[in-house]
Amino acid sequence: MRQPRLTRRIFTLTSALAVATALTDRVLTPYAAVAAPPAWKQLAPDAPAPDARWDHTLSADDEAKQLLVFGGRDANAAALGDTWLFDLDARSWTQIDGDAPPARFGHAVSVDQKTRRLYLFGGQSEDVFFNDTWQFDLETRRWKQLDAGDDVAPSPRYGLAGILDDRGDFIVSHGFTFEGRFDDTWSFNLNKKNWSDVSPTGDGLRPLKRCLHELVWNSSAKKILLYGGCSSGFGPCPQGDLWSYDPATQTWTELTPASGPAARSNPALVWDPTSDRAYLLGGLTDTGYAADLWSGTLVDDTFAWTALETSDAPTPRASHDTVIAGNHLYLFGGIGDAGTFNDLWRLNLPK
Repeated sequence: MRQPRLTRRIFTLTSALAVATALTDRVLTPYAAVAAPPAWKQLAPDAPAPDARWDHTLSADDEAKQLLVFGGRDANAAALGDTWLFDLDARSWTQIDGDAPPARFGHAVSVDQKTRRLYLFGGQSEDVFFNDTWQFDLETRRWKQLDAGDDVAPSPRYGLAGILDDRGDFIVSHGFTFEGRFDDTWSFNLNKKNWSDVSPTGDGLRPLKRCLHELVWNSSAKKILLYGGCSSGFGPCPQGDLWSYDPATQTWTELTPASGPAARSNPALVWDPTSDRAYLLGGLTDTGYAADLWSGTLVDDTFAWTALETSDAPTPRASHDTVIAGNHLYLFGGIGDAGTFNDLWRLNLPK
């Protein structure tokens, strides 16, 4: 039986409206929002502030929520010996007076967050290379020399790197003097206050002689990671190789990621124990100064690099330093085509 004419019209209009609504929804409904890349933010504290510098060190004091800058060299390459603390809440710099290590650059430092003490070894000042060991108490804000380097100790050197392991040892490796580059590894026992050579024995494998590389401590794997540097006279400069060192067995193992960043010297590398990954920033490559950011993970001696996209990145540079405090990556200073820097930057790390 045929439907009444009015009923057929209502049905037709209803169907047309449904089709139109569906088409409108398809056109107007937005695609899923794409998260914007994390943005760098330059912190611009009022004066006073450290002078522009490179080849310095930047460290974090987690408990007091502050950063520490020591030494480096200025725009004229002269060695610096000043100590500065940056309050992350107040966003202000304070210079620390009193006795301190002689001015130097290219030294190695690491912080024991439990005792709130920073340890420093080596470095260079013009034609002088150091092999002394110092401690900075972040509570009392005082420097103290622990070892003058007169007895058993690593030879004087610059451009080395160091970390604290979970056994309470300050480990340094490689470096440079005018006589050449090194491939040895040393450990300073914080309780006994003495050095021991922990290089692989005999023909044990070790990274090629170099300087201007980076070390970090992977707390979950209980191993050191060494990346990059310069091996002029012995091999590539810059270097792009990656190694792990096991303090328990005193052995080095070369890691071979499938892909990764361009080879570089004087980058900044830091390990985030919260996310269990490394962050690599900038450095000097074959094509010039870089500003790229990479993250890396180590699982069963298999390492994988991932390039990270950010916005408002700092000017490309090398000989800067970075630390992680809270959920932020901080960068201070360095040198690049634009000159020498004393800028301080912060990046929110992905959770």
